[in-house]
Amino acid sequence: MTIRPVDQVPTTDPRPLSLVDLTACLELADNREWPYEDRKWDFLLRVGQGYGIVDAAGKLAASAVLTRFGGVAAISMVLVADRYEGRGLGKRIMRHVMGEAGDSVVTLYATDKGRPLYEKLGFQAVSGCEVLLGGFTGTAPHTTRLATADDLPAILRLDAEVLGVDRTHVLARLPEYADRIRVVERGGAVTGYAAASRAMSTQDYAQVGPVVADDEADARALIADLAAGGRIRVDLDPRQPDLLAWGKENGLEVVFQATSMVVDGTPLPGDRTRLFAPLLQAIG
Repeated sequence: MTIRPVDQVPTTDPRPLSLVDLTACLELADNREWPYEDRKWDFLLRVGQGYGIVDAAGKLAASAVLTRFGGVAAISMVLVADRYEGRGLGKRIMRHVMGEAGDSVVTLYATDKGRPLYEKLGFQAVSGCEVLLGGFTGTAPHTTRLATADDLPAILRLDAEVLGVDRTHVLARLPEYADRIRVVERGGAVTGYAAASRAMSTQDYAQVGPVVADDEADARALIADLAAGGRIRVDLDPRQPDLLAWGKENGLEVVFQATSMVVDGTPLPGDRTRLFAPLLQAIG
């Protein structure tokens, strides 16, 4: 019987990652059987700061991405290669990234597998997340319109009002990442917006998010107009039971769940009642 030698745990400090490391990030994700989200990684490495721990063989052993806006910092893409699982790399890179966040309110979305680690680091659950996926069977009301470049200032103002932070550096790149962006306009003012994007170049469905609107009726209209009879994913808060029920009634099924967590349970800024879906769980 051949006994596989135990890989020596890397002792190097986490280092910044850039787009040069995109292939290494995708290889690490593949090692953990994550999907090949090439467009999502590219987007996050442009709007946020990635960090990684490299082993003696020059391979990426652990990763995390920190996306900061105002006084809020979102952590995502926390991965440890399977050969180092349970050997402290996850905690080490999390502590490093949390240190880089400084005094920001630190938030993330956790799977059931990752939640115990985050709880040990001081994160507390603040809400849930139901991931719905499927062929949308509802009727598009056509009460929203496609956004134009001229709408960006209004979208930035609305997003800052609802999220309580300035996300200009993220949303300025949204037109590059999103397949399409739609807005609700009333009285000449943009009162809601949503985008549909693909995390993978080969993805056969679009993820709808963010969805920012004054009320649930406008949120439904934005989702339906973006779906237009196709396959979509949308991440909804279970505290919006009517919206969840509407999604299920129109061809969508819950495929997995996550938990929104914040260090010490600190309330996030803004009027989150008007945020019906995050841009990505990686960003909020």
